[in-house]
Amino acid sequence: MKSSKRTSSRQRWVGIGALTLALLPALGVTLKAAADDAVVSEEQGNGGPAPESRAAARRRVLAAMSSDPAVLINVTGREMPASPDILGLGKRGTLALSRCLADNVNADIRSTCAIMLGQLGDRRGLPALQAALDDWEPEVRAVVIQGVARMPDPSSLDPLLRLFRRTDEEVGNRVLILQALGALSQPKAVTVLRQELRRKPDADAPDLRATAFRALWMSRHLMARATLEGEVAAALASHHAPLQLAATEAAASLRAGRLVAPLTPLLEHPSADIRNKAVHALGLVGDKSAAQVLLARLPKVRESRMLNNIAFALERLDPGAFYTSVRQVIEHKQAIIRLNAAFVLGDVKRPEGLPLLEKALSDPSDFVRTSAIVALGKLGTDKAAKPLERFVDDPNLSIRQEAIYALHALSGDKRANLIHDKLFMTRKTAVKHRAALALGRAGDPRVRDYLLSCMEQQDCGVDDVASYLRVDRAPAVSGRVLLAWARGQDELTDLLAELRPPGTLPLAASSMDAALAREDRWSARSAVDLLGDLGDTSVKARLAPRLADVDVWLRLHAAVALSRLGDRDADARIFAEFDNFPATWLPGFVDVARRIKEPEVQARLAPELARRSRRPAAVSRPVGAGVGASGDAARGPVDAGGPDVDMALAAAAVQLAWDPEAGIFRFLDALGAPSSRERELAARYLREDREQKLTWVLRRALSREQREHVRDRLRELLVGRD
Repeated sequence: MKSSKRTSSRQRWVGIGALTLALLPALGVTLKAAADDAVVSEEQGNGGPAPESRAAARRRVLAAMSSDPAVLINVTGREMPASPDILGLGKRGTLALSRCLADNVNADIRSTCAIMLGQLGDRRGLPALQAALDDWEPEVRAVVIQGVARMPDPSSLDPLLRLFRRTDEEVGNRVLILQALGALSQPKAVTVLRQELRRKPDADAPDLRATAFRALWMSRHLMARATLEGEVAAALASHHAPLQLAATEAAASLRAGRLVAPLTPLLEHPSADIRNKAVHALGLVGDKSAAQVLLARLPKVRESRMLNNIAFALERLDPGAFYTSVRQVIEHKQAIIRLNAAFVLGDVKRPEGLPLLEKALSDPSDFVRTSAIVALGKLGTDKAAKPLERFVDDPNLSIRQEAIYALHALSGDKRANLIHDKLFMTRKTAVKHRAALALGRAGDPRVRDYLLSCMEQQDCGVDDVASYLRVDRAPAVSGRVLLAWARGQDELTDLLAELRPPGTLPLAASSMDAALAREDRWSARSAVDLLGDLGDTSVKARLAPRLADVDVWLRLHAAVALSRLGDRDADARIFAEFDNFPATWLPGFVDVARRIKEPEVQARLAPELARRSRRPAAVSRPVGAGVGASGDAARGPVDAGGPDVDMALAAAAVQLAWDPEAGIFRFLDALGAPSSRERELAARYLREDREQKLTWVLRRALSREQREHVRDRLRELLVGRD
């Protein structure tokens, strides 16, 4: 016991020591700032100039960054502007940040400047980042490497390789360099990554093979398909768990028949993650040779996730064999296995599961019966309703609830009276709440007051109640939504723009004024958005001063609102803000621009968006210089990311939101681009746009697409979409 206490004490002191070391740079900045404050106080006491507050010093430096590239060379932590303010300055601060990275002796300040350059994405700062790969401090080099990766360019390749080959470089930085090499989309980088992937592990050095594989996967489009599949197969057979995990994820994307053999042994891997991802990949590959292996595994399963994955894999490979085999599981001696089997049958949603689930309704375990009832509600067949009727008065509340909701779902949401009478009228708070939400989705006016109160007390999210509030035309509904919004529930802005109760316009204008008076620019933005949504041109004069606000986001929201109200001068202000935006903020710009619904405004802005969305000029390379003669790399020039690839995809994302049918073509082009950066950005924007119409467009694009790598990406993007 004494030894244990000593060990615990030692660990505690080691932890405190590590924390102290981690805080030393920040402590140094704090002490320097305190010393600066002391100097100011001494000057004041000696009749010197009036002291400059820290806030004033930061404002002064920030204001000078646009015009004085040397302003950050000698700044301290006391004077250095905050990161959001630097980003708000946008690309006007690039030159000052570049000089800072080269000439400021404070490592923390240099780190901040490197981070900001990477976040801005302004390629004028790339030479400074490349030079800083030789920085004295490893923590500075770390953020510099990440900044270089955000602006992939062929000129970064050799400096990164020189740094990687240094034997004294930090392991963490070597990991970051490999990731950066994957982002460069260069054949030479692919060659280096493949070499690292084959490097024999050294007992005295960390194993970086999994990192090298993930980096190689980023540039997979530069490899011939057969070569890529070979790399994945080798990684699956590597006996290195992190590498095998990465390879199972890659196998699920490739769906290649030759990967069945190396995936199969992983069903017995000690890692649950690897086992499950191997099963998932086998199901997606679709090779029936895997069915027997999975069927043999099914009766031995002891975890719900594995059972679920095997079920979906087998349902895809051999549905008949699956339903024959799953009978053994749903009749298992252990209730927890029977429960999960019923759950899986519901998730598969095939009518063949009906007789098995009906049998489970007589299970001695209430939990198994509840799982079977929920599963029956998912089958989508009228035949599943009859066996559920006897449970609507069951003494077990959980069984009773699930039976009622299952019947409601199977009826096409036509059993509202059953939910109201048996669940909503109860005194049990949780039961009543769930029933109210279900009735709201069914448009039942009997829950109007409950849902409005729930919204006002913020016990319900907007998504929980919006479908009901849109269809109930009672004046009390829209009026109370307006009142809740005026009390600060900004998340109701979009809903309020649809309902438009009397008095919305003057209240929105006054709310904007009040928010600005208390310097609450977040609420002011919501009010500006609402004014734009309402379409009343009488508020243009009140919005116009916001174009000169210190807050870049408020300026953008105001410009978009004014443009929607017919102010053509505001169109130019939108693009002026856009062109200066940090790359990291561009998805936010897309969200604001998506609010523009008016066809005439979209038509005015479309030409400039189209011009900015074009792919930047490519860097020429001899045909055939890629890795693998039949790979994508042998088909044309390499685009190293381009000076404006972030801006190009943001502009394209706005067009996609306005018109998915037309906008998808630029994104298909991006998914097949020579640049990893462009491909990843395109996938990100497509993932984040969850509109149902885009889902249909993606499905149609997949059915027509011929390029293998693009088909892979489209399949990945469609997973999980309705």
